[in-house]
Formats: sequence, structure tokens, C-alpha cells
Amino acid sequence: MNSKNDILKTGIILLVITGIAAIVLGFFNFITERPIAKQLENTNMEAMKAVLPAEQYTKLDLSKYKFNFDTSGDSKLTPDSKLIEEINEGKSSGNVVGYVIKVAPQGFGGPIEEMIGIDKDGKITGIKIVNQSETPGLGAKSEDPNWNKQYKGKNADKDLVIVKTIPSQDNQIQAITGATITSRAVTKGVNTAIEAYKVIAGSNK
Repeated sequence: MNSKNDILKTGIILLVITGIAAIVLGFFNFITERPIAKQLENTNMEAMKAVLPAEQYTKLDLSKYKFNFDTSGDSKLTPDSKLIEEINEGKSSGNVVGYVIKVAPQGFGGPIEEMIGIDKDGKITGIKIVNQSETPGLGAKSEDPNWNKQYKGKNADKDLVIVKTIPSQDNQIQAITGATITSRAVTKGVNTAIEAYKVIAGSNK
């Protein structure tokens, strides 16, 4: 009988401990959730300002647009509407100056979150990698401004392509040495942003 009582007591004690642990964990999740969300918001805002300077940014309702890109081409570079995470409209003095498109293409080590700015005239104003898990010294160089500055000033009238040598055409981007997969992923993200821009710009005419 004592053995059964001991088992019952042990079970009750474990249940209480588990319940307390769950409450404590939930409490810490609650108090850390808002700071984490705020930090993410600040990171996004800094990235938007870096790629498209504006006085204010307004997140667009993506459900109002039809992003049905053709993905029948080279899947490594072809735009894919499923990569779009959010789009913000930038305004200064009440006028639209452009759009910031956040995308997350699949890189070598996982999704690469990037912000792409495109002004109202259809020129890429900059890109910024906000999160990536690429190989240090190789794909991680996608964050290097000396590499991703290649995208700045490109026209959003045609898709970009990756080359391993010095670009000879305006729509070419030189790949990171030893990180072609990452280079293609980032460029696929930019091409997706270009197509998204075309949809939005066309809807606002």
C-alpha cells in the first residue's frame, strides 16, 4: 500500500513541478516577447532607411495585389511571389518616393532575409541583408556593402543575372567567389522585388 501511495505522491509532485515550470516559462516568454518584437521592428526600420530614405513608411496590404509571377524559367533566379514577406511604401513631404520590398529567398545555409529599395522611377536604390545563415567568409559576404552595392542604380525593367567574371552588361551581377548559390539566392530575391514593384506601380497608375 505504501508503495502505491509513494508512486501517487511522486506523480503529484512531478505534476506540480511541471505546472510551475510551464508557468515560469510562459512568464519569461511574455516579458521577452515585446522587447524582441521591438528589436525586430527597429532592425527593419533601419534597413528601410538604408535602402530607401523617406520620412515615413506604410506597410501595404499584400492581399490587394496579384503577385502571380511566372516561375517557369531558371528557378535559381526567376522571381517567386512566395518569397515576399512585406512591402512598405515610402513617402516624403506627402509624396511617394518608392517602395521597400522584404523577401526571403533560400540560400545555402537557410533563408536570406533582404530589403530592396526601388524608387518611383524604377531604379534600385539599395539592398540590405537583415538576416542570413550563410558560410562565414563565403556566402556571409552577401552582407558586405562592397558586394551588394552592385545592385544600386540598376533599372527595374528587366531581371538581373549572375556572372562569375566582371559584368559586361547592365543587368549582370558578379557572384561572390566560392558562393554562387548565395549570390543567386540574393539576386533571385532582388528579381522578385523588381516584379513586385512592377505590380504595385502598375496598380497605382
